[in-house]
Amino acid sequence: MKAVVKQKRGDGFVDLAEAPEPQCAEGEMLVRVGYAGICGSDIMMLHDRFPSYNPPVIMGHEFAGTVESLGSGVSGFSVGDRVACETHAYVCGECGYCRSGLYNLCPDRKGFGYGVDGAFARFVSVRKGIVHHLPDEIQDREAAVLEPLSVAVNALTRNSRIIAGESVLVIGPGPIGLLCLQLGRLGGSAVTVVGTEHSRVRLSAASKMGAESVMTDTELKEELAAGRLSDSFDSVVITTGEPSSFETALKAARRNGRVVHIGESTDRASFQFSLLERKNLTVQGSFSHNWPVWEAAISLVKEGRVDLLSLVTHEVGISDWKEAFRLTESREGMKVLIRP
Repeated sequence: MKAVVKQKRGDGFVDLAEAPEPQCAEGEMLVRVGYAGICGSDIMMLHDRFPSYNPPVIMGHEFAGTVESLGSGVSGFSVGDRVACETHAYVCGECGYCRSGLYNLCPDRKGFGYGVDGAFARFVSVRKGIVHHLPDEIQDREAAVLEPLSVAVNALTRNSRIIAGESVLVIGPGPIGLLCLQLGRLGGSAVTVVGTEHSRVRLSAASKMGAESVMTDTELKEELAAGRLSDSFDSVVITTGEPSSFETALKAARRNGRVVHIGESTDRASFQFSLLERKNLTVQGSFSHNWPVWEAAISLVKEGRVDLLSLVTHEVGISDWKEAFRLTESREGMKVLIRP
């Protein structure tokens, strides 16, 4: 089968290559990938900026499809079932995090697309414990965006909670940022979205999705410097990996407010440390998701409370993966899907 493979470490070294079809081990099922979304972390891997990966490896971790075959010991699923899959290809199942249900924090966790072979291919082998049935109300394209929605749901309804009537600032108008916008509005909050000058199209999308206001990061910094937006937001959600955004978030958050960090980055941040103490701020990191978070995300889409289709701007065949990556990196595309 054809697969998008990161061949070795270094900037580049991603090719469309022939790869053997995976086999089902006990407790696993083979999933025929319908759509796989490109994540910002895939672009980081392309340029060797992702913190850890295991080349050569088939990329891709946001995906949905149909069950192709079942390994021994798998029940509750049938060939042809429509499914979406979490990213946790392997966890130990024995540590305190796994036993408490927070297996996304397992120290031995290996994710699809960097730790083990992922979904930029026709088939992927998946353990049963991370496979979710899809209701008829969710389209195949939507299902491929459930993973970033689950990241947002985990951040804003589990690790932190948006309270009705709050003012929320979302830094970063990418797919997860716009999903945080939608969740914030569902929670009864007024949401402002900030992006770079190169993100004007995405900021326009945020306006259409109901953002209270949108602005560039330069405009926000000018407002903060002038004292007009300092201490303005109950919650600030960082969905970008830009290190300077952390100090910006601390300045924008009101006293006794919250800063929630989701964005992936390998860079170090430099910030005014005293802001944490003087403003009595709570800082919350949020990583990935788990089973109940996914079920909550699926329910939100099934009930029509979150719009995923508006995020999907492009669909390309796997042979055009370079164009798919270009659309994502240039920000011409919002959520770009690959059809293996």
